Amino acid sequence: MKGSQWKVQAFSLATTLGIAYVLCAVFDTLFPPYGLLRVLAPVSPWPIMGSAAGLALGFAMFAIAGFVFGAIHAIAWRYWSKTL
Repeated sequence: MKGSQWKVQAFSLATTLGIAYVLCAVFDTLFPPYGLLRVLAPVSPWPIMGSAAGLALGFAMFAIAGFVFGAIHAIAWRYWSKTL
């Protein structure tokens, strides 16, 4: 893996989690009692739904988490591909 390849994986997972958040928000809107965000909202320290600011903050949290997890995955993959 090249030096900047971790960025590709990080942005890829960030985009995937951002899209997943949007799909969860649409599902929660269509089927209110069964949504994933309804389950996560009470335990979240910030509002992740219910208002425009909550939706924007939730989307940002999912995208940032995806970037971080993608970067960690890429770095770990690079390490283990050399070690094994």
